[in-house]
Amino acid sequence: MKVFIISMRNLILGGIVFLVVLVAGIVLLVKDPLHVSDSYHPGEASVTASTNSSAPPSQPAGTAKPSLNMDITVNGSTAEVSLLTQNFEFVQENGELGQTPVYGKGHAHLYLNGESKGMIYHPEFILKKLPKGEHEIRVELNYSNHLPYKVEATKKIVVK
Repeated sequence: MKVFIISMRNLILGGIVFLVVLVAGIVLLVKDPLHVSDSYHPGEASVTASTNSSAPPSQPAGTAKPSLNMDITVNGSTAEVSLLTQNFEFVQENGELGQTPVYGKGHAHLYLNGESKGMIYHPEFILKKLPKGEHEIRVELNYSNHLPYKVEATKKIVVK
C-alpha cells in the first residue's frame, strides 16, 4: 500500500490552477470565434430573437416585394459583405417585443455554414477570423418582429 502525502500548499496551488483552466475553457466555449461584427457600429450587443406570434403585415397594393443580393470580398480570413436590397430599408432594433412590423422595413438574420450568427441592422458588415476552407454565407430579410419576408441570398466563399 502506497501513501501519498500532499502538502496544503500544493493542494491550494492545484485548486487555483484548476479554477483558472476551468474559467478559460468556459470563456472559450461561450465566445464567438468568428467575431461577427458590424463595421459601422462596433461594440453594439446583439439582441436575442423573440418568438412573437403576430402575423407579418400583408404586402400593400402597388408595392413590390423586397429583393436581396450579396457582394462579398474575401481578404485573408476576413470577409466584407455588402447586402444589395430593393424595396427594403434596414431599421435598428429598439428592443420592444410588441413592436408593429412595417412592410419593407426590418433587419437581416445571418447564417454561416447553416449556423445562426446574429442579426444585421445595416447593409454592410464584416466577418473576421474565418477559418480556412469553404464557407456558405446565407442572409434572410426579416420584419422587426423577426418574422421572415421569405427573401434570402446565399453565397459560397473560400478562405485560403
